[in-house]
Amino acid sequence: MVGPMQTMMVRSLAAILADAAVGIACSVALVSHAAAQSASATGASPSATPGEITYSQVYATSDGETHFKDVRVPLTSAVTAPPAQPIAQSTAQPATTIRHAAFPAGWGVIDRERNVFHNASERRFISVRRGVIWIKVSDGETRQFQPGDVIEVLDVAPSKGHITWVGGEPAIALFSNHP
Repeated sequence: MVGPMQTMMVRSLAAILADAAVGIACSVALVSHAAAQSASATGASPSATPGEITYSQVYATSDGETHFKDVRVPLTSAVTAPPAQPIAQSTAQPATTIRHAAFPAGWGVIDRERNVFHNASERRFISVRRGVIWIKVSDGETRQFQPGDVIEVLDVAPSKGHITWVGGEPAIALFSNHP
């Protein structure tokens, strides 16, 4: 037999659970709204496949000055490994060699402090895998790159080059050279 005290406890517990359910529903709605707002600001839906990618490029002008620019690469849907589903991809680009590079913490800081620029030994894409890498070009702009970022470096000699340095932890990058 259930007494008045037990009935009151069950009702209180039911009210607490109802409040919790409402709170969870509101939280889910807020998170969903925030994701939709963010996607709306970038022009994409949260689950949409991108129609292009963007990466930073270091390039030299005819006067030897180096600059950054953002390069946009269109993606189209195609099957690359049947019977797998299609994926959004760019057109193929030539590559000659790849190599992994491990930079110790603080690498290049002395060059930054002394304003010592250097050229890339080859034209390449650099994919940051771990750590943080900064690059400064001769026009004075500096950009920070972290894991997942890709940079194309085209400032081979005789350009004025760039300065590269690594933060307080080691960094690992993948160099993909191209013609």
